[in-house]
Amino acid sequence: MLILHLSDIHFRRSEVSTAQDPNYHLRNELLRDAEAQCRELGAPDVVLVSGDIAFAGQIEEFSFATEWLKELCDRCGCPLTAVFVVPGNHDVVRAKADSPIVQSMHLAIKTAAHPRDEITRLFLDDEGPRLLLDSLGNYNNFALQFFCDLYAPNRTIAKRGIQLNDGSILRLWGLNTALVSSSKDKEAELFVDSSCFQIPNEAGVVNLVMAHHPFNWLREGPALEDHLNDVAAVQIFGHTHTNRVNLNRDYVRFSASAANPERHEAGWEPGYNLIKLEVSTAPTRVLKIEGHIRVWQTSPGKFIPKQDRSSPVYRHDIQIGAWAGQSNQKKTVEANVVQTSTEPELPQMAAEQEFELRELALKFYRLSFSQKSAIAGSLGLFEDSDVSLPDVERFRRVFIRAHERGKLKELAAAIQNHK
Repeated sequence: MLILHLSDIHFRRSEVSTAQDPNYHLRNELLRDAEAQCRELGAPDVVLVSGDIAFAGQIEEFSFATEWLKELCDRCGCPLTAVFVVPGNHDVVRAKADSPIVQSMHLAIKTAAHPRDEITRLFLDDEGPRLLLDSLGNYNNFALQFFCDLYAPNRTIAKRGIQLNDGSILRLWGLNTALVSSSKDKEAELFVDSSCFQIPNEAGVVNLVMAHHPFNWLREGPALEDHLNDVAAVQIFGHTHTNRVNLNRDYVRFSASAANPERHEAGWEPGYNLIKLEVSTAPTRVLKIEGHIRVWQTSPGKFIPKQDRSSPVYRHDIQIGAWAGQSNQKKTVEANVVQTSTEPELPQMAAEQEFELRELALKFYRLSFSQKSAIAGSLGLFEDSDVSLPDVERFRRVFIRAHERGKLKELAAAIQNHK
């Protein structure tokens, strides 16, 4: 399995698609380098983006990101459905996060004796989820096309499963560390909700956890670090714009360079990662990890491998325990699904079906709001209970109900007619 990992792309509305874009050349060289690397290593099975996709959470920035990620995937030989994302602080619309009512909720969390309990209380309030996540509305609309959108209280982690070479599952967990992000962000003053502390160990599953902010930016960072070190063999972070690889007995941690760091910041070092995973089963099950860390050099300008001593590849093995599964079992995947008994669920499905659903989501994303609404209404996929929900959550349920009611073909035909 090959993972292409990017972070902190920072598409800025005032720059992208203009002649004054200061990062056009850098992004072009990244595309060229990733294309060349994937010719050697193979097409990526998943493309991870660990936050700060936009610069100010604007719709146009996310639209540009979609088109750029499509070009990246095309060049690397994988479909756009391979993309998996989490939000960062730059994906937040700060005008909404800085509003008095939202700031009062942030303050309640920050001053609570038990912040996780306070987050849960607000998540269970009738208006709490909408208010707390409103600043991520544009991000969620973008993330829905990859089924990585978030909504409280029951889908606060993006989740996906991909089959490894021995038939076991690499389970991706995308954490939201931007829950209380605003213009008032300070180190050690951000939070995650309780579900992040409940990621389980399971037989036949290797956990990969991705978050934008590293542990030092979280109030409960040490506690979360302890938990993830116990359950997640692969850990991926962004935000710091500094490349680090931490090889531990039980996990490997990648802290990413920024794909588009600010040019005037100290230690300017654009980069991205290619991470290769393989399970070896003899004599014991071992997760074999190769990290191909690509960093920018100047004069001449190009991406080169970051060295692990004298090697251009970081190699590490982790014991992952026995598993009785068969390598020839039917390939299945897990979508990021609604997880409550009161809402329809999207069950585990064959990889081919899951791919078709993700392709459909990408096409749906490109339609206008009125076109989406017309399609959902004509197929009877809206319900009265949806009225109070954010638009992105209503449209997510369109897909879930279409699957549940056997209307995916009708939905596909309706989307095609509106293209």
